Amino acid sequence: MPDVIQILKSVERIKKPDYSTEARQLPGPWGDSFVSRTGFLEDHTLFLPTDTKHEPDLKTADLVIIQDINGFDPFLVEKSWDKTTLPEWFKDSRKSYVLSTNRQLICFNRPSKPRAFEIFKIEKNKSGTFDLHLNYTANEFHIGIPKRDDHKIAELKLHKPIRYKVNGKSDFTMTGRKQRTFVEYDYIIEYLGQADKIEFRDLNKIEKTKTIPIDNYKLVDERKILK
Repeated sequence: MPDVIQILKSVERIKKPDYSTEARQLPGPWGDSFVSRTGFLEDHTLFLPTDTKHEPDLKTADLVIIQDINGFDPFLVEKSWDKTTLPEWFKDSRKSYVLSTNRQLICFNRPSKPRAFEIFKIEKNKSGTFDLHLNYTANEFHIGIPKRDDHKIAELKLHKPIRYKVNGKSDFTMTGRKQRTFVEYDYIIEYLGQADKIEFRDLNKIEKTKTIPIDNYKLVDERKILK
């Protein structure tokens, strides 16, 4: 019986001329609800898209994380690269990279040991809840400065969502200096419970309107004033 966690993720990258106090205080991007095709838990049944059926880690998973990413649609990624005249090997490489860095289904076995995903580590504790940690050391390049210590953010309890915000700035890429960029991470993370079984549905039969817990989350805001 895998545990199921739902994540809503938003990442905004802002160039220095557009970054302001007003920009970083904008409300969350999700509204009250949205339509999702990533999967959902209902009456202890985990419904997932048919194309995830052969995910190798799903067969032995003790923890399944479903992630909805604001502004990201894997089908649009496929189409956008297919329309280009670039070499097939390059298009395939870029599509694979984009999809791998925006995973919508994340599976772990034995989550009693720390497991890394996104900018976090997660660990199931003896009480049956989950300890969520910031994994800054492994994600310094993605989050940027100021540097932060790896630390526990919160304890994820059943139906007690956490909203986590963190930001950073960077003047460099892997190839050298660039214009300063500010990044704002915004996550809502909720432990939904356990699934007794998993069912797979075609994409046209798995659409689900998910409600955003806008008034029912604990906010952990670790953003800094950046210049």
